Formats: sequence, structure tokens, C-alpha cells
Amino acid sequence: MKHFVVSILVAALIAPAAQAQDLSDIFPNMVPKVMPETRMWRPPIYKNQSKSLGYDSKAFATPKGMEKQVQFWIDVYSKYTSEQGILHDSDNVEKVYKIVDLKGLKTEREKQKRIDEVKKEIIQKQGLNKEQSENLRYQLGQKDRMQQAIFYSGRYVEDMEKIFREEKLPVELVRMVYVESSFNIMARSKVGASGVWQIMPYTARPFRMVSSSVDKRNHPMDATRTAAKLLKSNYNMLQSWPLAVTGYNHGPTGVAKMTKSYKSRDLAHLIENVESRRSFGFASRNFYACFLAALEVEKNAQKYFDTVLWSKPLPSQDLKLPVSIKYKDLVKWFDGDHEKAQVYNPHLTYNVIKKGFRIPSKTVISVPKDKYNVALISLSHKGRSIASDK
Repeated sequence: MKHFVVSILVAALIAPAAQAQDLSDIFPNMVPKVMPETRMWRPPIYKNQSKSLGYDSKAFATPKGMEKQVQFWIDVYSKYTSEQGILHDSDNVEKVYKIVDLKGLKTEREKQKRIDEVKKEIIQKQGLNKEQSENLRYQLGQKDRMQQAIFYSGRYVEDMEKIFREEKLPVELVRMVYVESSFNIMARSKVGASGVWQIMPYTARPFRMVSSSVDKRNHPMDATRTAAKLLKSNYNMLQSWPLAVTGYNHGPTGVAKMTKSYKSRDLAHLIENVESRRSFGFASRNFYACFLAALEVEKNAQKYFDTVLWSKPLPSQDLKLPVSIKYKDLVKWFDGDHEKAQVYNPHLTYNVIKKGFRIPSKTVISVPKDKYNVALISLSHKGRSIASDK
């Protein structure tokens, strides 16, 4: 598990032409695999949660001592775009040295060269020692990406909230997905984390989520159900949402050991304490602050962004396969559109898509609603064909 509103007037103007909506002006970096249909965004609803685990009105208040850290990440998500970045101290993120402008630089090499040049300037002008120089870190701005993440959350967030409410977990926790993947269902990390909840292989193993053909970590709702179980387990172990959320990134056992070693259950103290800080990596130290920042920015999106939109949910219908099929059979129900088939079914593995492995029977797939009956008829024919061969 790793890491990343429109005005009513604007929404009303574009809604009638949703299918043909060109979002490139709003999200210049968007390259949608499936043309999204837009709808009006609404602020999150956190009411009626008195029975949710560990919940009260202050459950997700910023811990005392973490205010500046949280504000840093609010600025990252709402003030600076991905054409800008912040050079700051990695131990104390609120210590900002300079904002770097990357506009006009096209390649990653050009951008990195500019960042390195500014780093050298800061080290020389401010006379930073070796330790301070090593702590100099560059954080890319995320404003445009957060705006886009809010947009794509419209496809999934309401169903995710329903799952968390059924599990009697605070629905605020669904916003961890902004930090983990920015609601990118194709998110994959170099260390093996996968899907919108960035679940690691060893974490998925007890839940039997991964096979050669199907990786349920990449199915938004299957992954959400697993994340709910993990977070419930974390809370039962740590009895604190700041600690339980941090445990999602750092590992709950590691967090529990720290609370015992340093005789503190105060996350702010554990982060600031010189000794315990060494037990945290940068991501773990900042994970809860990023989560609180995402909560704030999404809740007040109309304050932070000129335009806020939601994507409509995908017009899909689930179908449990009565027989195994090949990927090429699935793609036929998407009129040959491979990319659309993958967006609807991100849980199908490379082996299925590229190597010809069959999708096993009893696998739940998603098909366009208008092709559901076509798929059923096709599958019934395949079933009869298989039976006649026996």
C-alpha cells in the first residue's frame, strides 16, 4: 500500500451534452480509455455514522502538532499543479525552500535538470550542511491530478461508501484511495502493490485474491471489501484511527511495536520524536497527514478548484461466467474495444489479455448493460457446445 466541483452553473451547462463532453480543457493531462460521461459533483456526506467503529465527531480531527504537516499536503493537493513542485525538508515538510516552475519543460530529463539546478542554488545560498542537503526533497504538485481524481471517483466512491457502511466503518476512510492511487484503477507500483487500494501480494494472499487469470486487487469493489477488513483489523489492534490508517501503509504490527517501544499512542509524537522517526519511512510519516489533506480538499473542492465534476458510473452489469471463455470472446461484447474491456474488467491479468489464458468459470466479469443479453445468449451456446463435447 503506497502512494497520490464544479459550480452548479457549469455542470448545468454541460450536462445535456455529457456523452460528447470534451474534458481536455478541464483536465489537460487526461487520456481516458473510456470517454467519461459527466454529472454534477456533490460534497461527501458523513452523517449517520454513530454506530461506525471508533467513530465520533473528532475521529478525523487533525492531531495536535500535525497542523503544519497537514497544511503542507493541502497545498500540494490544491495549490500547486504537476507543472510545479516544492523543494522542502524531508524531516519537516513544512520547511519550504522554494517553489520550482516546470512549465514549458517537456521531457523528464529537462525537468530533473531544472530541479537539480535549483537544489544546488539552495544549498549554496543557504549554506546547507551535509545532513540538510540530504534532506532536501522535491514534491511534485498534485492540484490538477487531485481534481481529476475527484472526477474519476464519481465512478466508484458511492459504491465504496456503501461497502464501508455495511461493514460499520467510517466512510471518510474511503478517501485513503486518493492517497493510494488517485482512483486510477490501473495503478501498479514497482514493489508489487496493485489496484486503487494498492494492496500488496502478501497482504492479498490470505484473502485468495490473486490467481494466474484473475487479480481481485484490481477490481475496485473486491479491493474495497478487502481494504475494509484490513482497516477493521488494524483498528481492533491499535484502537485509534490515526494509528490504524498509518498501519495500512507501515503495517499494523510495526505501528504497535512503536507505540510500546516509545510508550506513546500519539501519532504526532511518534512522528516528531527523533528516535521513533527513524522507524518510519517518509511515506509512513506522512500517510495520515496526506489522508487528512485529501479529506479537506475533497470536502471543500468548490473552494479549491474552478471546476468540479464527477464521472458517471460505468454503464456496466456484472455477469458470473457459467463456463470459461477466452479474452477475445469478452472483447466481442465491447464491439472489439480492448481498452474499454480492460477498464470494465481491470481484474483480468496479463496472462488472460496477452497470453491466451482462459477466464475461469464462476469469474464475475462486467459487460456493457446493453450487451448483457447478448452475452447471456453467447454463453448459453458455449455451455451447450461444451456439454456436447463431453
